[in-house]
Amino acid sequence: MDLNTISDKEFDSLYPQKIKTLSSTHWTPVAIAKKAIEFLSAEGKSVLDIGSGSGKFCLIAAANSNSKITGVEQRENLVQISRKLALAYQLGNLDFIHDDMMNIDFTSYDNFYFFNSFEENINLKDKLEKENEFNLDKFNTLILFLKERFDSAPLGTKIVTYCGECEEIPDSYRLVKSSNKGKLKFWSKRF
Repeated sequence: MDLNTISDKEFDSLYPQKIKTLSSTHWTPVAIAKKAIEFLSAEGKSVLDIGSGSGKFCLIAAANSNSKITGVEQRENLVQISRKLALAYQLGNLDFIHDDMMNIDFTSYDNFYFFNSFEENINLKDKLEKENEFNLDKFNTLILFLKERFDSAPLGTKIVTYCGECEEIPDSYRLVKSSNKGKLKFWSKRF
């Protein structure tokens, strides 16, 4: 299957059954990934997917751009699945990091993609792990951390958010455009 023309159904068939069943809630749709990388991609620019999950955004983004794409994910099993697919599709501009995003040096990246990966702390529908519990404090801590990192990024930094309330976006960014009934938002740092 060609990642440039693949459908969501075809893409999701690459995953084990449990990962496949979580797709509609947790993984970026192919069309969204293509719109996002079109905005984020530029010659020599790097993109960090924060909470890359099963790697769907990163794989589609890497196949549809020349940018260096990196996904950071705290769940080792999801990173292993992502790396296996990246290897199968021979995507040299793609890397997956198994770590907590709080350990990542955000200054190493030019632009960012964020599909509301902290929501799992306040919405237990379609849990990724049985142990997930409602944790508003953790959610707020992660949002504040991300907001501070985005605020300290250089002028011109771009962010694409998908779903969520965009609490992580500081006032130093302007909304450039939105699509998909306002669920997909494109941001640029203005000061």
